[in-house]
Amino acid sequence: MKIGLCAWSFTGKHREAGHEPDPHQIEGLLIMADRYGLASVEGASGWLGVMSDAQIDRFRQDLGNTRHVFLDTGSHDYARDLTPLSSAIDVAARIGSPVVRTTISGLLEGDRRSLGHDGWRQHLVALVEPLRRAAGAAQEAGVVIGIENHQDLCSHELVWLCEHVGGAHLGVTLDVGNAYAVGERPAAFAQRVQPFLKHVHLKDYTVHPTETGYRLKRCALGEGVVDWPAMFAWFDAECPQVEACIELGATTARHIRLFEPSWWETYPERPFIPDAIDALGDLQRAAQPAETDWRTPHEAGKAADACAAYEIAQIEASVTYLKSIGAV
Repeated sequence: MKIGLCAWSFTGKHREAGHEPDPHQIEGLLIMADRYGLASVEGASGWLGVMSDAQIDRFRQDLGNTRHVFLDTGSHDYARDLTPLSSAIDVAARIGSPVVRTTISGLLEGDRRSLGHDGWRQHLVALVEPLRRAAGAAQEAGVVIGIENHQDLCSHELVWLCEHVGGAHLGVTLDVGNAYAVGERPAAFAQRVQPFLKHVHLKDYTVHPTETGYRLKRCALGEGVVDWPAMFAWFDAECPQVEACIELGATTARHIRLFEPSWWETYPERPFIPDAIDALGDLQRAAQPAETDWRTPHEAGKAADACAAYEIAQIEASVTYLKSIGAV
């Protein structure tokens, strides 16, 4: 599996601290990917959308034929406005990006209670027709769309959405760690969405128990709950052509309140055994002692220098771990 570097492993603390390279600029992100021997990068489509045709041509020449740039649109409600996704598809065609990653809500922590069961279902149904139009545009442009499980969608809902949109140009960007945020184990999530898999985000979490569930805190790959050797063995066997990016994600710990019965009420009917039982078992076995600090330096109010150093240290530890298990 080819592995790259996603900009959302980092925050604006690098720029705030005056550090170079800046991973929130495409040139800086490419420098960092080269530094760690990674095969691709992923960043905001807007970074490249402002380039002239001449700048795009130079960028593609510098990029060469062996490295990819994956694009990201951020979170939008495409039932209301398809423009961000349509624009990203256009940019992807201009730079030769194979996948546009997107998300379909701003909800997090597996918690859709603000919309309720019927409201969440209506939200998904309303996305089918605009996403079908976007998939058609992607087909014409020669790219694919990957909807990420951004702590909002479970695997059953992603499969439903892909099946109802139809075609080969809309599928899934699998965020491995985020499977736990909707009460699923990554391996089971991956197996379910495998027919639609377009790209992968490599993310891990340490687990911090609470009275209502667990807090998931970002960490270096290999230091958290995910069984990476098993995941890479599955990727290599079942979808060797799919690429991945390290995306360590948010610097705010996510509180998954899955011990509250109402948390489950917006989900479709699905097998509690083994889906949730397996995931809960993983979370319980990986739970940190109660006295362990679940805050990141960002949440603890540390200086920009300290926050930027924390992010770099996690990337370096992740690359070291991936090398140790033969993944890169």
